[in-house]
Amino acid sequence: MTQDQTTRDERVLRVRLAADAASVPGARRFVADGLRAWGHDGLVDDASLCVSELAGNAALHAHSTYIEVAVMDLDRAVRLLVEDDGPAPLEAISPRAMLPDIEESLEDLDGELDDIELLLNAPTTGRGLAIVSVLASDWGVEALEHGKRIWAELTAEPAPEHGPREPRTRRDNALDEPVLVSPEELPPGWIVVLLAGCPVDLSLHQDQHLDELVRELTLMSADGENAESARLAYRLEVILRTPAQARAAGRRQAQAARDRGERFVDVEMALPREFSPEVRRLNDAVTEADRLCEQQRLLTLASPQELRDFRSWMTEEITGQAERGSTPTTWDEWRASR
Repeated sequence: MTQDQTTRDERVLRVRLAADAASVPGARRFVADGLRAWGHDGLVDDASLCVSELAGNAALHAHSTYIEVAVMDLDRAVRLLVEDDGPAPLEAISPRAMLPDIEESLEDLDGELDDIELLLNAPTTGRGLAIVSVLASDWGVEALEHGKRIWAELTAEPAPEHGPREPRTRRDNALDEPVLVSPEELPPGWIVVLLAGCPVDLSLHQDQHLDELVRELTLMSADGENAESARLAYRLEVILRTPAQARAAGRRQAQAARDRGERFVDVEMALPREFSPEVRRLNDAVTEADRLCEQQRLLTLASPQELRDFRSWMTEEITGQAERGSTPTTWDEWRASR
């Protein structure tokens, strides 16, 4: 392998996310941060739109448990890759099949809008791959042993004018196989947090408790007469929206462990370091909500002590690893030290 090839192969970033709509903003942020670190600022907008559509499609329609997002630096171009382990066949990957009325719409507009503007405003849930096929200089789909991989290449040069195109199912360039890298190879400012020995039942209970709190506070604030509930519901909603992909990853890993009959699981979550303060704010907001529950101002039951302890452990682990590079402490070790 030449030095040029080695350098190029090292310019790969990869992250595994839960196959959940909540992971899409994280995938977009991941790609944007990586491209800016490489100096490809001019490709950020198109790449962010492409990976949003690819990741959203995989999360919502592939019946997958995970999605793996990668971005490769090809010097004058970048390649986006989204893998899933779902059963959807390669034959289902077709922009025209998803947009049956696209040609009629183009004719009706008589050239007043370009293809991408039309697709962004198309009243259909299947527009994603068509958008990718218009923005990308090349794209395709590959079968994996379990699932599939969709890739798209974007260049700094203006893309040739074309409408939605069918994907190539084989690639004929020198990089047929993407470079395998570890999940820790992330953009600057990103880390992988490890919740070692995370108790499965408590993790899922905490997730359910958050959903119940947000649901009830939102309903109470809808009458316009409960300003405190409205304020707290808004706080929780804003805080939960920031690290949404991390929460989705934790939930998915805990659910899989429960299905395997395991009581504990090592949960890995990739997230930007700057999300750390949001984890503290979330803990503070849920603690405030628990006070309302104890005062019987909410129907949701207050968190039992074990769940409060779990939330404290999780907060300390995420913030400690993100801010100080702390070594992970298991749930049992943390409890024994108290």
